[in-house]
Amino acid sequence: MCCDGTMFQIVRMQPEDSPAKLAELGLRMRHRGGEDWMEQPCAALKRLCCTVYESRPVRCRKFHCQQLTRLNAGEISEGDALAMIASTRCQVARVRELLAQSGYREDGVPLQEQFDRITSTPVKAELEPELAEIRQQLEQAMRELRLRLAREFLPPPGAKRE
Repeated sequence: MCCDGTMFQIVRMQPEDSPAKLAELGLRMRHRGGEDWMEQPCAALKRLCCTVYESRPVRCRKFHCQQLTRLNAGEISEGDALAMIASTRCQVARVRELLAQSGYREDGVPLQEQFDRITSTPVKAELEPELAEIRQQLEQAMRELRLRLAREFLPPPGAKRE
């Protein structure tokens, strides 16, 4: 979920990274205002595997989600981590399904951006009651997903970011 656009919209490059080399590997690089970043979802993600793993950006190398951190610390079992990942992926699938039902058709865009685009257009319940119901379900599903990601995957607030 860190690579597929669920958790992050971009990956900022670090001084050790070579944006040109990463672009040669097929990653979607951007540059503006002296900053380089890679767009998400990552172009190197294929069937849940990184195709440029040995050459991936520094931030990708250093990022450890809370599930991995807890597993490495012996706080949870591998089975517990895998179960949390699986149930969260089901939540992501539900959000994507509701986005599609809401009329969102573009692929290759981070999940938050998809949500922002679809919810930027107001829906009048009296004119489109079915769409209003779907929008309400989408907003609730996205709230629940954001909470899950914050609690179970993203680094805790105040944690050192590299």
